[in-house]
Amino acid sequence: MPIVESQKIYKDLENKKFSPVYFFYGDEPYLLGQIPDRFKFSVLDENTFDFNLNIFYGGDVDVSVLKDAVETLPVMTMNRLVILKNAEAIKESEWAELESLFKNPVDSTVFVICADKVDKRKKSIKLIFENAITSEFKKPYDNEVPRWINHLAQNHDLKFSAEATHRLHRLVGNNLSELENQIQKLKNFVGTKSVIDLVDVNEVVSNSKEESVFDFTRAIGQKDRITALEQLVQLIDQGQNEVGIVSLLARHMRILLTVRSGMDQGLGGSKLASLAQVPAYFIEGYCDQARVWSIKKIEDALVVLNETDKALKSSPVSSHIWLENMVLKSCSL
Repeated sequence: MPIVESQKIYKDLENKKFSPVYFFYGDEPYLLGQIPDRFKFSVLDENTFDFNLNIFYGGDVDVSVLKDAVETLPVMTMNRLVILKNAEAIKESEWAELESLFKNPVDSTVFVICADKVDKRKKSIKLIFENAITSEFKKPYDNEVPRWINHLAQNHDLKFSAEATHRLHRLVGNNLSELENQIQKLKNFVGTKSVIDLVDVNEVVSNSKEESVFDFTRAIGQKDRITALEQLVQLIDQGQNEVGIVSLLARHMRILLTVRSGMDQGLGGSKLASLAQVPAYFIEGYCDQARVWSIKKIEDALVVLNETDKALKSSPVSSHIWLENMVLKSCSL
C-alpha cells in the first residue's frame, strides 16, 4: 500500500473509518508518541478500555501472546485495539510468526504498529508495507518549525510574536518534544497572558547548549577559528556527543552549500530560503556566511568533516584532537 499522509488517517479516525493494520514509523518521537491516544479514543469507548485494549513493547513481547490478542474478538463493542510499540526490536523470526496477521488481517481488530527506524529491505517490513496503512513521521525541516510552533502554541491557547517564534526556534531547533515542553513552561510562566513575546522566551527557555551549538556552527561558517575553538571546548564540557558535533556542522555546511549555489544563480530572500529549506528570517545570516566560501571550499570542508566522522568512529587517537584538527582545517580553507 502507498504511504499515507497522517492527516488523512486522523480524518478517517474522526469519521470512525478503521483499517485492520496500521504502521507508523520515523525519527520524530513526538508524533509517534501521540499515536496510541489518538487510536485509543477513536476506536474504543472509554468504558471498554479494560476489555479491548492491549499494548505491547517490541523489546519484551511474546509474539504468540501478541498474535492471540489480535485474534481475540472484541467485548461489548465493534473493535479491539492492539498497539505494538518499539516494533524495530522484533526479530525476523518473530515477524514470521505474525505473517498471517498481515496476509489475512482480523477485521474486528485494529492492529497499530509503531517503530523508530525500519530496514525496508527486510522481508517482514516489505510485507507490512504491502498490507498496512502506513505513514512516516519525519523531523520537520527548519522552514517548517515556525508553523509547528504556532500549531503547538494553539493547543495551549497561546500565540507567539514573530520575534518570540524566531528565538524559540533558534534555542530549541526542530525537536518537537522539546518545543512542546518549552511551550508548556511558557504557558505556566505567563499565566492568563495569551501572547508570548521575546522577553518571555528569554526568561523561560534555557539556552546554554543550544546557543553554543549555534555559535559554533556560525563561527565555522565565518571562518572564525578562535571563536570556533572556544565554542568547541564549551560543547565538549557540556557533554555534547563528538560525532553529533560533526553531524551538526555537516548539516550547517550543506545548507551553506545550497545557499551559495542559490546566490550564484541570483536567488535571494524567500526564494533562497525555500531552496535551502530554512526560515526566511535565518536566510541573511546564512548568506553572510556563504559569501565567505566558494562552492569548492564548502565541498572541501564537507570532505574534512566526513574524514573526521570516520576517524572518531575508528581511530584510537583522542576525539578532541580530531575535532580541533577539523576546526583548524575547515577555517583555513
